[in-house]
Amino acid sequence: MGIAQEIGSKIRYYRKKKGMTVDQLAAAICKSKSSVSKYESGQIVMDIESLYDIAQALDVRVTQLLYLPPSDYEGPLSGSVPAFFAGLSHFYMYYFDGRIKQINRCVLDVSREMKPGVFHAQMFMNVPDYQNYTQCENWYEGTLNHYDALSLLVLQNQNMEMDLYQVAISSPYMNAPMKWALAFGISSRPLMPTSTKVLLSKTIQEETPEFEKSLRFSKEDIRLMKLYNMLTVM
Repeated sequence: MGIAQEIGSKIRYYRKKKGMTVDQLAAAICKSKSSVSKYESGQIVMDIESLYDIAQALDVRVTQLLYLPPSDYEGPLSGSVPAFFAGLSHFYMYYFDGRIKQINRCVLDVSREMKPGVFHAQMFMNVPDYQNYTQCENWYEGTLNHYDALSLLVLQNQNMEMDLYQVAISSPYMNAPMKWALAFGISSRPLMPTSTKVLLSKTIQEETPEFEKSLRFSKEDIRLMKLYNMLTVM
């Protein structure tokens, strides 16, 4: 799929998510229905002004419509980051959302090193399709920060700026295929602060009943919450 087709598919995704028809989007940006259809199919390449107009009409940022090429970042030199993240530029995060009784899938991309121990990061939350994971419910951008005993993702929701989402990963120097972490941020369904345990994985996981059960709070989790009067993930 070419760049024009990638951008067009994103326009179609966010248009449908907003509940707009092609006619309504065309009217909002003062273009013909035929032009908008060709934008979405990638038959014609739009100009910059039209891209900004479409983003405004769909209530998204322009960057959410841009094509994001697969990361060619191969990671820093071994030893300069914790073992779990060494050479890792793409990983997955899962948690169980009890409100909808489903597993929430997230994809995280880690790219350039901004300064020692701090990397640019993006998170795509509630991903329906791994192949087109940038077309997600919520998109976050921020940093992955590495410390001696902790790695910390600090991400801002690009659709809701008050949502400063953080994921704390303990013992990152201990390598493993998967690692438990604690995430906290602002929910929009309803609007309230939340925190939950999440699972980070280097590979896509098969969502079996056993896997779903592992994402739910266990009796031991509840026992520790009562003991410490706080939610902890080790």
